[in-house]
Amino acid sequence: MADTVESRSFANDFCQAALLARKVHHRERKAASLARRDGKRARYVRVLIVCEGEKTEPLYFDDIRIQNRVPKADIRVLSSEFGTQPRQVVDFAELKFKETRAYDHIFAVFDRDDHTTYFDALKQAERLDGKLRNDERKPVPFTAIASVPCFELWLLLHFVDIFEYSERGHILGRTKQHIIGYEKGARNVYSITEPALSEAIRRAAKLKERFNPFAGDKPFTNVDLVVTLLRSIRTNS
Repeated sequence: MADTVESRSFANDFCQAALLARKVHHRERKAASLARRDGKRARYVRVLIVCEGEKTEPLYFDDIRIQNRVPKADIRVLSSEFGTQPRQVVDFAELKFKETRAYDHIFAVFDRDDHTTYFDALKQAERLDGKLRNDERKPVPFTAIASVPCFELWLLLHFVDIFEYSERGHILGRTKQHIIGYEKGARNVYSITEPALSEAIRRAAKLKERFNPFAGDKPFTNVDLVVTLLRSIRTNS
């Protein structure tokens, strides 16, 4: 009888120990899985880009993402659903960020044109810069990407220097001279202009040395900031 009781006791202890081991092993496997997942996510900067335009700018930035084979979850490109005024673009970017906080950079992309909220948008972006925290409790850069007078200035800089302000229509016309068949909302614009990208970045830098977006009547663009960051994010798959 004693042997039987002792055997049962040993069996119970063994079962409990085995059950505990399985629980510990499960927790360890889960923790390892989370660590691998977090490690994989940490390799790529998560970017939110909200654009004034519905097609031209989103297609351009998304083309970079596609070429680098980066998932949409890491680089999300949206058009503003609040409207095309620059302040609306900034406000929509803030709203979309707060929905998940799953981003490391926020860009609000808009033109000077004749927008009445252009300067307000620049100031609001400055106020938000570094004030929002993401899902890792890290402060997030919030950058206004402004083009004076319009996004096509950035495209034109791939081909020529620009130092004087020109109206939107003039910039668009000159862009069409260099990019045959170019229209608003055209596809593959990044692919077409990429061979001259280094020249565009150099020319944009020269403009930033002379002017700033708050002037509003001088040629300016900092689209190169977004492009440089996006090009640095690429997968090996």
